[in-house]
Amino acid sequence: MTCRQKQAMMFAIATRKFRMMFRRFAIVICLPLGLAACGVAVEQTSQPRTSAPAASAQSDSASQTAASQTDTSVETALLAPSVTGSIDGLIDSVADADADADAEDTETTAIADDGADEAARLQVGVDEGVELPVAEVPAQATPAQATPAPAGPVTPQGDETDTILSADRAATEDAEAQQDTAEIVGNIIWNIESAQKGRAEAPADPVIPVGPDPSLASEALEAAFAMLARREQGLPEEGFLMPKKAPGIMRIALLVPTSGANNVLGSELQRGAELALFSLRNRQVELLVFDTAEKGARIAAREAVQAEADIIVGPLFSDAVVPARQVAANAGVPMLALSNNTEIADRGSWLLGYMPEQQVDLLLGHALTSGRNKVGIIAASDAFGQRLARHARKRLAQFGITPEDFVTLTPAQLADEDSLKAAVKTFTGYQPPEEEEDAPASFELPPPRFDAVLFAGSADFALRTAPVLAYYDADPERVLYLGNAQWNQRRILMEPSLQGGLFASRPTDRDDAFNALWSSAWDGRPGALARLSFDAMAMAAILTDQQRTEWNAALQSGSGFNGFSGAYRLLPGGGNQRAFEIREISGGVSTVLQPAPDKI
Repeated sequence: MTCRQKQAMMFAIATRKFRMMFRRFAIVICLPLGLAACGVAVEQTSQPRTSAPAASAQSDSASQTAASQTDTSVETALLAPSVTGSIDGLIDSVADADADADAEDTETTAIADDGADEAARLQVGVDEGVELPVAEVPAQATPAQATPAPAGPVTPQGDETDTILSADRAATEDAEAQQDTAEIVGNIIWNIESAQKGRAEAPADPVIPVGPDPSLASEALEAAFAMLARREQGLPEEGFLMPKKAPGIMRIALLVPTSGANNVLGSELQRGAELALFSLRNRQVELLVFDTAEKGARIAAREAVQAEADIIVGPLFSDAVVPARQVAANAGVPMLALSNNTEIADRGSWLLGYMPEQQVDLLLGHALTSGRNKVGIIAASDAFGQRLARHARKRLAQFGITPEDFVTLTPAQLADEDSLKAAVKTFTGYQPPEEEEDAPASFELPPPRFDAVLFAGSADFALRTAPVLAYYDADPERVLYLGNAQWNQRRILMEPSLQGGLFASRPTDRDDAFNALWSSAWDGRPGALARLSFDAMAMAAILTDQQRTEWNAALQSGSGFNGFSGAYRLLPGGGNQRAFEIREISGGVSTVLQPAPDKI
């Protein structure tokens, strides 16, 4: 063999070694990339570094090489839960790398065939689910390279010797590469198994109990007892439930219509009570609001009693006060009703409303003291009109006075113009002037039948009858018109036939102070009912420092109270006595003719 041939052979051997080394490094570099692509997370910092178990020994020289490689530390790979079966792709990538490297080595066909056969074997083993053993690569030539041994010694010559040596080296190098691949695959499997062992076990399936749950049975029993207790009190099953009252706390229940047609009135009363609560700043007082329109006043009162209310403010209307008062009386809870109907007054509760009968008393007293003793009463046939008319006749009788005339007008008469004129003409005793040719152009009218007329009815009733009275010469210039608090509205004040009339009203001397207080919390202007609920809350809050047995005496104090609604005093019979002022209509406005007293 010439020197040139030896150099060529050495160059070829070096080239093959370089290719094999490049193949190994490529597998080591591509392996983490393949794991990342398959979804396997490789922890480099947080996980401890450990060594994978070495592959099975194959030959003495191969075992030494493998031991030197397995002594190096290998990073532990953690398998994500969703990457089951990613080993298939990993082995495919290793086989593909071997096949590509063998395809480039066109000088040794046998080595390429062995690499392709081994890759196919690995792939078939994976596809069929067979466990891959750490294969021992036989250090023998392929069938194309094997030759029968001669009987005697054979001496290779020339190029034949070089070819045999080259084939032996290639087979040895290919065996080492396959052993490296097997070791890498073994390390991967070991790392994955280690990661799976380190993971937390999946939670066990929940155990569904068989038979009745004793906790549910106890809850059902408690609910049944609660339902029975509510039925004994007459409450519906879906009734209102309030947390237990803390010691030292007074609960005031406000019963008003917060829904329905009268919700505007209920809203005004609620805001007035809340304003009192804010202004008093008494931490011992709690305000609870119950709607009397949705479920009725009786249910609202029962809910208030169940909520441990100490005192009830409301309801507003007479038909709601009576059933609510029965519930409150049975529970021993005092009630400050906002109604003004004296006919429903009773012991154990009090009416806080502005009583129209007291307004009639004030106006009749003013008329009598001013020398107007001839009083006529014109009344509506409704309940409110008849109530005022009865009281007026009763009060006049106490003074020894009989009304000059008394008339009741039905809705049919009020609706028909002729009928209304006929009734009013009779009531006034109107006499038309005589039509004589020599009669003077101006003459004096005969004196009116009476010098004061009490309108026993609403504002609409006054607007309908006053012009007819004036038409029959009973106008305010000759007769004193007496009204009630409903006259304090613009359409009454602007009516020409009512100019000069008088009406009773709640005291207005503290309106500026209350309006300023109201504006600090709410929008708009307050009504008369807002002052009423404010004073009721303030009066109830006074009871916080007194014993329960002393409440009735404190509420019926002889000195009374003086609030934004005026001076008033609660009476033992369930009514009240209030101070009113008299106002006169003139020029579309009303002015104070007689102020209200500061005390009763």
